[in-house]
Amino acid sequence: MKDNHVQFAVVREDPKIEAELVCLHQVSEVLLIASGGCTALTLQALFPDLRLTLLDLNPAQLELIKKKRQALTDTNIRPHAFNIGTSDSRGLNQCGNFESLFRGLREFIFDLVADEEQVRALFEERGGLKRATELLFSNRYWPVAFDLFFSDSLLNTMFGPNATQHAKPGSYPKYFQKLFEKGLMSDQAFDNYFLHHVFLGYYLDRPTSLPHYLTVSPPDYHFQMVEGTLDQVSDLGCFDLISLSNIMDWMSPADITTLLVKLQNQMKSGAIVLYRQLNNPIDLETEFGDSFQFDPALGNRLLEAERSLFYSSIHVGKKR
Repeated sequence: MKDNHVQFAVVREDPKIEAELVCLHQVSEVLLIASGGCTALTLQALFPDLRLTLLDLNPAQLELIKKKRQALTDTNIRPHAFNIGTSDSRGLNQCGNFESLFRGLREFIFDLVADEEQVRALFEERGGLKRATELLFSNRYWPVAFDLFFSDSLLNTMFGPNATQHAKPGSYPKYFQKLFEKGLMSDQAFDNYFLHHVFLGYYLDRPTSLPHYLTVSPPDYHFQMVEGTLDQVSDLGCFDLISLSNIMDWMSPADITTLLVKLQNQMKSGAIVLYRQLNNPIDLETEFGDSFQFDPALGNRLLEAERSLFYSSIHVGKKR
């Protein structure tokens, strides 16, 4: 989609991670990166009384969430609007630039690796994914698909060089190839809606295969939306949980230091910070200093449960 200001139509992060932390720490107020809004919509559906502040530098992302919130009230348009059974690029869950990248990946796979019907059958027949190795992984064009669509050139053109600055140059193709192969062979792959979205371009209309917010009646969404950075959030001290997505993957060391000082100075004692890292080996936990106590065992457990499969690490810290 040309001249598209929406970078991410969906959040490629498992909202179960945030939901578990809400339960573990009796969270009542959350700040999170807005992106495509999926995490916020799911959290509000799970916890109707939860107070959510959505932060994004890109106003197009906030407008997308408003459209999703409105579309959820109309059950007649919901399947098409949210790409249930349709890969229409005008759908609210397919209208981003990152989704265009995956659209190109799928078309390459359908043309040179396996027919669309064959790929769909993997997710429609119990046990079908046992054929993934023979059908997909052993094909000589399979690694080429990742070489093309996860090249530094394409990623830097789409998102800017900041998006890949902390990764080893040229490492993204193998990174994504390995994580998707692992995901496709996992016991949870059949109903994993993140995999469906990547390899089919839509969600399957099965109750066990849909994001939670698409399986329930919409609650009273009471989001506060903030356009900008953490500097535009008036009081970080009111939040019990601050979920930073993987924004530090996109930030320079100097900007990371500025962010961490703000968290150290403004977060209240007992509050939780959550961040993810994608193909970024830098140890950021130590940069938080003594102000935070991290739980590596919890982070590793949450990473294993993360159905989006995108991340190399998850970190959960508690403000002392």
